[in-house]
Parts: sequence; structure tokens; C-alpha cells
Amino acid sequence: MIGMGTMINAVSIIVAVMTSSMGKGCAFSAIPVFLFEGSITLLARLISPIMTPLAISYLSLIGSILIFCVGLNLVWGKKVRVANMLPAVLLAVLAAYLPWGF
Repeated sequence: MIGMGTMINAVSIIVAVMTSSMGKGCAFSAIPVFLFEGSITLLARLISPIMTPLAISYLSLIGSILIFCVGLNLVWGKKVRVANMLPAVLLAVLAAYLPWGF
């Protein structure tokens, strides 16, 4: 629980700094962000028992490739459409459960 407390403290400091510089709306924006991130955390805890190490490694590989493509877009101005590659995340996890390996 120390990690969660540290994260909450960091978020509260960030919200306080943003509120002082950008107004009250930043403080109120913390509510939907908390709900969104909380729902992602709960979903991750729900699916964690069925995720195998192979599925996690495939997911990590595809995530790294997507981040690399975003970097290509930022550095060299290439037009790699990363959003079109998002279904690969689901396909990578499904590929881990196929009876034959890759």
C-alpha cells in the first residue's frame, strides 16, 4: 500500500500545481481521471488470473512496437498510423492461447 499512497500524494501535488496555474477546472478534472484509471486497474485485476506469461510477453512486444511507431512519428515526421495497429494488442493476447506456438 506504500506504492498507492505515494501515487496519490504525487497526483495531489500535480493537481495542486495545475490548479494554481490553470484554474479550478483542473481540480475537477481529477474526478473522471480517477474513475477512468480506477476502472482500468479493476479490469486488470479481473483478467490477471487468466493472463499467462506468454500472453503478457506478446502484449509487451506489441506495446513496445506501438510506442516505437509513435516515436517515429515524433522524430522523423513519418506517417505511421498507430491507431490502425491497435487491434494487434487483442490479436497478440489471443495468439498466446492458440494451441501451436509462434
